[in-house]
Amino acid sequence: MQPRPAKAYFMFRSTPLDHDHRDIAEHRRLVSAAFAADTSWRTREPLDSALADPDFYFDALGQVRMNSWSTGRIALVGDAAWCASRARAPSWHWSAPTGWRGELAAAGGDHRVAFARYDTVHRPLVERKQQIGPNVSLMVPKTEGGRCVRAA
Repeated sequence: MQPRPAKAYFMFRSTPLDHDHRDIAEHRRLVSAAFAADTSWRTREPLDSALADPDFYFDALGQVRMNSWSTGRIALVGDAAWCASRARAPSWHWSAPTGWRGELAAAGGDHRVAFARYDTVHRPLVERKQQIGPNVSLMVPKTEGGRCVRAA
């Protein structure tokens, strides 16, 4: 059995960044600069490893909130419709395509009925999952006091 590689996430708060979303070298510079003054225990080693990784990935945490996930015969599923955040485990997203198919089958192929039912059934779950504010505040605190609480 092949060992799975470890993953590390380096998160930081900033104002919206004006950068080229395709420039991986710039992404590495942004992350490196964000953690340049960090002298925490063993931050440098995993950070240097992440910055050197050919699969390095950089993105902003974001969340999609929509009043409707469909219009006419077009529907959005998964992150396109309701991304809770990359800060959350995505396992609950995998049921979305199956749920859409199940609702279409139950509605005899009538997309209007299926889309409305899917929204009614799944929106409460999505709204609960989108309440991640406390999690993000704990992971990436705004204040020195918050950083002390996180480190405790």
